Amino acid sequence: MRRGLVLLLLLLPALAWGPKGHEAIVQYAIWNLPPGELKSAFARWQAELRDASLDPDRRRNRVPGEAHRHFFSAELFEPWPFPSFPMPLAEAERRFGKATLDEGGVLPWAIEESYRALVAALKSGDHAAILRAAGDLAHYLGDAHQPLHTTLDFDGQAWLNGGIHALFESTLLDAFFDERAEYRPRPARAVEEGALALAFAVIREDYPLVPVLNEELWKAKRLYSEFDRRYYRMLWRGLFGEVARVQLRRAGGRLSSLYLTAWIEAGRPALR
Repeated sequence: MRRGLVLLLLLLPALAWGPKGHEAIVQYAIWNLPPGELKSAFARWQAELRDASLDPDRRRNRVPGEAHRHFFSAELFEPWPFPSFPMPLAEAERRFGKATLDEGGVLPWAIEESYRALVAALKSGDHAAILRAAGDLAHYLGDAHQPLHTTLDFDGQAWLNGGIHALFESTLLDAFFDERAEYRPRPARAVEEGALALAFAVIREDYPLVPVLNEELWKAKRLYSEFDRRYYRMLWRGLFGEVARVQLRRAGGRLSSLYLTAWIEAGRPALR
């Protein structure tokens, strides 16, 4: 494993999407659920669920292996759209080796693991376990919808765009994002392909956005000599803001679908 890359990964902004983005994804997921037992319960727990979605970042630098669960550097393994990449973790480890997978990140399997934990928690009726698994699933699925979590060039290093990561996922959201005003319904559906296949589909969908965001930032830098509020407002009103809003809505819709699918798989339990 390359020590320089490991150091850079540990220096990534601690809060992917920032609290504002991760909490909005949970809120969108709850709003997208169909009326009934699951939506009523998650609506009652929404404050706890929003907070639980931040837990993976809180433990990121103190729990061994946690940092690698937040990203998947696709190009480390094969060119996009990595059509022959083996989805089962055991097969991926056999092909690439555990050290390479740790370096490239294990985000898709973190999503699958959290989904399985949520099914088990729903079956048991353990309130704390449900919150923990639902929060983890929200966080990791949210990370998968952040394009800069799908690449080795996570902070625009190759473009001399240092800082693009935090700018896209936190700075602009903190300044301009309004979760209620930006909400658009994406009704939940049963996910027949499974959580792991969905995770890989999301990463394949997001990866082409990496050069798009970097090119947009280069254009903005050429237009503005000072990076003041006008500069940030221009980015938010342009492609940066559009991509962020769309990705947060997609994440909320897909999270809602995974919540619904987990509840169905658990046998549609009553939730207290």
